[in-house]
Amino acid sequence: RCGLVKYDRKTGQFQATETGRIASHYYCTHETMQTYNQLLKPTLSEIELFRVFSLSGEFKNITVREEEKLELQKLMERVPIPIKESMEETSAKVNVLLQAYISQLKLEGFALMSDMVYVTQSAARLMRAIFEIVLHRGWAQLADKSLSLCKMIDKRMWQSMSPLRQFRKMPEEIVRKIEKKNFPWERLYDLGPNEIGELIRVPKLGKTIHKYVHQFPKLELSTHIQPITRAMLKVELTITPDFQWDDKLHGQSEAFWILVEDVDSEVILHHEYFLLKAKYCQDEHLIKFFVPIFEPLPPQYFLRI
Repeated sequence: RCGLVKYDRKTGQFQATETGRIASHYYCTHETMQTYNQLLKPTLSEIELFRVFSLSGEFKNITVREEEKLELQKLMERVPIPIKESMEETSAKVNVLLQAYISQLKLEGFALMSDMVYVTQSAARLMRAIFEIVLHRGWAQLADKSLSLCKMIDKRMWQSMSPLRQFRKMPEEIVRKIEKKNFPWERLYDLGPNEIGELIRVPKLGKTIHKYVHQFPKLELSTHIQPITRAMLKVELTITPDFQWDDKLHGQSEAFWILVEDVDSEVILHHEYFLLKAKYCQDEHLIKFFVPIFEPLPPQYFLRI
C-alpha cells in the first residue's frame, strides 16, 4: 500500500522497492512515505514542498498550545514562504518552525524551542528522503527545488542570500551591503581584490572577500558526446576543480550531484553522485556514462552539477 516492498504471490518472497530503500536509509515511517507518495507531484511549488514536509508522520504528536499562538502568528508574518493553513493546524506550526530555523529567528517560548529542536533534528533527514524520491522519479524541477531546500536547511540560510554568509568571519553589515546591491555572485569571480574593495566601499576587505569567493566550490566542465546507437549517447564528462581548497572549510571531501535533463528541463535522464576528495582537488576527473535519446531527436540536453 505504501510502495515500500513488492510481494511475489508465486514464491512468497518480499523485495524492497527503491522507495523502501530510501525509507530504510533515512529512517522514515511508512505513514510518512505514504504521505510523500500521495502528495509529491512534478510541478510542486516551493510553498507546496514546505507543506508536504510539514505533513510528515514524524510530527503527528506535535500540538499547537494556546499560549504559543501569538508568537507563532508573529513568526508566520516574518518568514518568507507563505503558509496557507491556519495556526490551529500542526502542519502550519511545523512549517513556520522550519522556516524560522532557516531564517535564524529567535524564539521566546521554552516549549516552542523544544518543538523547534524536534522539527529541525528530523528536517535534514526527511528533506534528503524527499529529494531522493523525486530524483528516482526523474522530476527535474522538483529535484532542483528539494536539493536547494536541503542546502538551505543544512546552512541555515535562504537561497536568495549571499553565499558569503557561510564564512563566519565575514562582517554582517558587509554581507548585507553586497546583498542590497544585487550584484551577481558569478561576476565576483571576475573582479580583483581592489575592485571588490571598491564595490563594497571598504578597500581593506577586498582581499579577504576575494579569497572567500575563490574558496567557494566551483567546477569547470567539458563534455565529449558520442552517439552509440539511435537510442543511446555516450557522454565523457571532464570535471576540473577551479577553487582553492581549505581543509577547515571543505573538510576531506565535497559532494556534488551530476544531473542530465531533457530539452525542457522536466525529466532527469541520468543522475550520478560525485565526491571530490581533498587529495585530488587539483586533478581533472573523467566520468563516463550513457544517456538515452528519444524520437524526435531533441536539439539539446542540459547537464548540471
